[in-house]
Amino acid sequence: MSEWIKIRIKDFYKDAVGESEYTYVSHEVYEALADTFRKEAHAEEMRDIRHIMAGGYIEGETEERMAEETEPLEDMVIHRMELETLQEAVQSLTGVQWERLHLYFFEGLIFRQIAEKLCIDDKSVRENVEASLKK
Repeated sequence: MSEWIKIRIKDFYKDAVGESEYTYVSHEVYEALADTFRKEAHAEEMRDIRHIMAGGYIEGETEERMAEETEPLEDMVIHRMELETLQEAVQSLTGVQWERLHLYFFEGLIFRQIAEKLCIDDKSVRENVEASLKK
């Protein structure tokens, strides 16, 4: 037996009129609707681009214009060097420094919360985090 999927009618039929806002469809019907919706969205994008481009749709060029701009090679190299420097700096930290820095930046805890979690005073946490950043 097919599993039923709840859909919002307006998501697939923008001009739908009726009392029911949601309905249940089989997995196969849902896939067909989703595929049709994707094709219509793509066709709409292509129509919009045609209106923007002076010469209309030209196979290959329109898709290239839609693709995201790639980062210039120089920027990619600089970014890679910065990441390597950061990785070296992080690897030079002690386990305690890394833990406190992680709690501060990645878990979003403030010094007081870190101190409470580790059962130490917040001044030492602040000093440790600042020393880690300098390192």
